[in-house]
Amino acid sequence: MARLRLRTQLLIATFLIICALIGAFLLIVRHTMQSEIAEGVRQSTDASLHAFENVQQERELQLSRTAAMLAELPTLKAVMATQHALTIQDASEPFWKLAGSPLFVLASPDGRVFGFHVSKPGWEASLAETDLKKSIEQGDDAAWWYGNGQLYRVFLRTILVGSENNQRQLGILAVGYQIDSTVAGELALASGSQISLATGDKIIASTLPPWAEKELQGKMRPDLDTATGSRKIALGADSYQAATVLIHEGPPASVKCYVLMSLQPANAFLMRLNRTIVVLGFSAIVLAGLLLSFVSRTVTHPLDELVAGVRALAQGNYEYSINPRGSSEVAELGETFSKMRGELRTSEQRRIATERIAALGRAASSISHDLRHYLAAVVANAEFLYEAEKLKLNRDEIYGEIKTASEQMIDLLDSLRELSREEGSISPRPAAIDQTIRHAVDAVRARPEMRTRPISIRTVEEMNGTFDPQKIERVFFNLVLNACEASAQTQGEIVVDIRSFSELFEIRVIDHGSGVPMPILNTLFDPFVSFGKSNGTGLGLAIVNKVIHDHGGSVALEQTSLAGTTFLVKLPRAVRVMSEGTQPVNS
Repeated sequence: MARLRLRTQLLIATFLIICALIGAFLLIVRHTMQSEIAEGVRQSTDASLHAFENVQQERELQLSRTAAMLAELPTLKAVMATQHALTIQDASEPFWKLAGSPLFVLASPDGRVFGFHVSKPGWEASLAETDLKKSIEQGDDAAWWYGNGQLYRVFLRTILVGSENNQRQLGILAVGYQIDSTVAGELALASGSQISLATGDKIIASTLPPWAEKELQGKMRPDLDTATGSRKIALGADSYQAATVLIHEGPPASVKCYVLMSLQPANAFLMRLNRTIVVLGFSAIVLAGLLLSFVSRTVTHPLDELVAGVRALAQGNYEYSINPRGSSEVAELGETFSKMRGELRTSEQRRIATERIAALGRAASSISHDLRHYLAAVVANAEFLYEAEKLKLNRDEIYGEIKTASEQMIDLLDSLRELSREEGSISPRPAAIDQTIRHAVDAVRARPEMRTRPISIRTVEEMNGTFDPQKIERVFFNLVLNACEASAQTQGEIVVDIRSFSELFEIRVIDHGSGVPMPILNTLFDPFVSFGKSNGTGLGLAIVNKVIHDHGGSVALEQTSLAGTTFLVKLPRAVRVMSEGTQPVNS
């Protein structure tokens, strides 16, 4: 799993902290504002409730005073003294208008109605007489009369005549008003809320629209009647803070008033608040992210320079310089790194010089050993040749051994000269790559120890190309010889697989030996690198690498293991030299 950079970790951690702090702060602000709004709504609902109660008390007090005043009028007492129903009915209309109340009743002391006036139809004298008798029996000064779906608030006064010691009851005066939408509207105007008046589970007056009134009636019993204090209810898409006032409990019906304050202004304000909080939060996070990016870049830039210096040092670049700026710790770290780099560069230079001297020593030792070996063979065979007649030796065989030793010395010197050349010296000409490789294989098989080794050549497509066949033959002589030596113990088959493409040849030399030893794996194509060979000079693969590169191709160790090794050579099909001293180019 890839590790995150320090600046990325710093950005992510700080960004999350900022988001959490800003989110928590904005949520606290939002919760506080919601609480304040909810408390304001509850206080407004309570204020509306008190205003409703005050208006209701003021109305009842005024109507009670009107009833008391009318009961003391001499003209009214004179009319009641007749105890004649028709006379009282005809004469009571001026008193009804004077009272200004929707309901006006004059009755005998036992409750028989003599005069009856009502503003709205639907209420009859018989209903009033029934409720009046109940009120007389209970001794009420104020009562609720209900019938035919209509509800009245009524105030009663006894009409007396005579002195205080000798008073006589002439009848009863009752004035009242109907609880209807007009009354609900007046109460709503006074309280600043929506008002619904109900008896039992039926709404008899309301300022709500019909659909909301119907929905409220379905929620009265399960929701509102069991609630204590105010609570929220939803009517359609609107929300209200609702409170219940019990105006009258008992016969003929319980009377309740529902005070509903609309939450639409508060909800609209909360929506604006939420949008403002989101915009502020997003803006704060973006601004914090930009500032944090700048700060983190300032903090981590010296570390990035230091990391780049370390990477360059790991790749062997000792000239990469850094100039860390920032805190004293970072500056000290940069100075320490520069000092360490200088020490490592000096140490690397000493190591390279030591290795170069050691390599030259090994090369000189190997070359001198080989040359001495070849010269010793030449000298010995020369002596044999001088004494051939005396010792009866075959001069042709002695001459052949002298020639072989001379050719080996020439080959060694040619190898050294080939490696010493900085520029490529090749002579491309048309040739067949498979025939060139067959010549190399035959040269390997010419050695006595390699005559029985199985070596196969596989070819695919056209084999003709333009290259230096003599040097390419030497390349594959070295590769095939190495393959045979690597698999000497297993006696496995050596395979040379040649594949032809439009632009190049791909040749693989495959053996079934024990693989390339680990100590030379990274320096395999360097000069004088050899492992496990008693007479190896370490020049074979170095020459292979140089000749192939002089042709504009490449050679690589494609794979190696205990089961075998594969070398891959990529050789351009056509190579030409532009002029002397220039690199070969593909034609």
